[in-house]
Amino acid sequence: MREASTPKLAVFRTDSGVTISVGEKTYFVDKSEPFYNIALKSLEMNDYVPFYVEVAKREGKGREFSESLNKEVARFLEEEGDEE
Repeated sequence: MREASTPKLAVFRTDSGVTISVGEKTYFVDKSEPFYNIALKSLEMNDYVPFYVEVAKREGKGREFSESLNKEVARFLEEEGDEE
């Protein structure tokens, strides 16, 4: 049984900025953009979640993604509270 392939995230840093590639789509983050500093810090920490958030935002799904993420965090915090 074959699983559906999911797009892979690739991040490249250049002299001009940062390129984010997900599947067939590519996004460029110029050094002048506010996200550039976040991207550099995320790369240093090997934290790729901010790149997924940025892609969702650029795809026009930022609000939907944010709401979904907030629900997951709330659910996690509720479960942690139940364990105490």
